[in-house]
Amino acid sequence: MSPKLRVLISSNGVGYPPTTPCSVNSPNPTKIETDGFSGNIWIFIKGYNGDLNQGDGKEYFEVKGRESMSYGIVVRGKFKQSFNADQLVFGNVFENSIKDNLPWGTSIATKFMYFIDPTVEADIYADKPWALSPTLATMSHLSLSNNSTNDDQPYIEENSLGWLKDNIEENDIPSYTDDKSQISTRRKWLTKSSNRQLININENTIVGMEFCNGLLDFNTLSATLPSPFSLQIPLLKYWDGQPVTYVCQEKPSKDESPVGGKNKVYWSIAFEIVDEDVKAQLIKKGGQVLSHTDNEESNKSSNGNDKQEDINDDVD
Repeated sequence: MSPKLRVLISSNGVGYPPTTPCSVNSPNPTKIETDGFSGNIWIFIKGYNGDLNQGDGKEYFEVKGRESMSYGIVVRGKFKQSFNADQLVFGNVFENSIKDNLPWGTSIATKFMYFIDPTVEADIYADKPWALSPTLATMSHLSLSNNSTNDDQPYIEENSLGWLKDNIEENDIPSYTDDKSQISTRRKWLTKSSNRQLININENTIVGMEFCNGLLDFNTLSATLPSPFSLQIPLLKYWDGQPVTYVCQEKPSKDESPVGGKNKVYWSIAFEIVDEDVKAQLIKKGGQVLSHTDNEESNKSSNGNDKQEDINDDVD
């Protein structure tokens, strides 16, 4: 049986860290509300074994183009402040170093990452590792709308280039022939920073973002890279106790780490292993299981102590 998982999302007005458990494989959305974003989220994992499991996710995995996917993150809503497309990024962050736990084949996996997404920037050897790409370029499916449509649909229908033609002052938006070509054309056109800088999204625009792939097997917790890379990585073997966290946030400046919330995080999602047997094996090897909810409890405790000190000061 696959290791037991749970998924956490942003909540209570805070973009990062994600601390609220989220339903998985439900056709109904979960509300996500932060100080920078308001909308709905769906999480789909094929073969999911974990908390808040709502089914097999057929409402997502039977949709055209998703049949071979192993997981999908679907978010639809409005950003609460206007932003430029060149300043919004999406990807993975880690609170602790992973360089001592990187598997054999990491260099091949890194080359594959740049091969499928030439816009990605990453530092996997940092004290707080990260890999981030321009959000509108890296999304598997992207929709932009000035009107509320398909709000309850648990997947995104690509319409990006049509919206761009109607809403930005640029006559060089490329044409496309079908949905598949629209996705590849959009991603290619947005690899250029100069093109992304043309796009300003305001607080009235409904943005639909879907990130999915078929590389991760959640039954075995392994990653398989296709030809010509042809590599399978047993992720569980190298797990260091940290959750895998996705963030949608402001682009960091060159001299600061993008990890930890110093840059504005609009929303975030974490995949955590909560399987007791797997956790016991990690602890037996001298590892430590880490969770964003642990950080939340620590912050609450710290804030409580600060408040108590304030009370004592007032009494004195």
